[in-house]
Amino acid sequence: MSISASCFHMHENGWEDRMEKLIIIGLSTNARHVYEFVKDYDLYDIVGFAVNREYLEEESFKGLPVYALEDLGQSFDRSEVKLFAALLWNRLNADRKKIFDAMTADGWHFANLISPHARIRGTVEGTNVWIHDFVVIQNDTVIKDDVAIMGMSLVGANCIIESHCFLGAGSTIGGGSTIGSQSFVGMKCTVFDSTLIGEKCILGACTAVKRNVPDFSVYKTSSDFEIRRYNEDEIEQKLMFRQNKR
Repeated sequence: MSISASCFHMHENGWEDRMEKLIIIGLSTNARHVYEFVKDYDLYDIVGFAVNREYLEEESFKGLPVYALEDLGQSFDRSEVKLFAALLWNRLNADRKKIFDAMTADGWHFANLISPHARIRGTVEGTNVWIHDFVVIQNDTVIKDDVAIMGMSLVGANCIIESHCFLGAGSTIGGGSTIGSQSFVGMKCTVFDSTLIGEKCILGACTAVKRNVPDFSVYKTSSDFEIRRYNEDEIEQKLMFRQNKR
């Protein structure tokens, strides 16, 4: 069992493990994903789900009660339960940011969901952070609030991932780079070392980003592909790390 989200309480007969309570915000496919992730690794004791009152159309989900976010304080003490916003990148992470900001302002605390199979040498400063399986975060990197980093991603050393970002599965962020707040990095996107990505940017799947990207930009691979053919000797010269020098 992971003990990252557990606390321990002393009784006369010794130590007793008591997991912290969690409410998942959302009823989408991703909420199911979060539910299974938390249950699989025993990260928290999930006690229910929550949505805004206007979307409250069912009383239970995954066998647990569904609450109106606006009424949570009537059922739970803010010191006894944590929240996790199970929204991914809809409207460039704006939906998740709105929930996170509103509930934080109302005095609620958010959980971090970190896979025991992730390797973190940097610092997770923020909350409502989801770090999925086999993610590697290198030394001196800082992860801020409300960031989702999907499986098999690599964040190099000395990076800053600003708040409300989403990094798709298999993405690579080169060392010394910054990803601006509320930005989206697509699956298998590669950001080269020491690259600055502005706020609210979209980096398309499978792109190779070699230059700084200003705020509010979209960077994607063109759909017009061109295939060039070379002879056998020429093609070997197209992938050279450096010329041998003696």
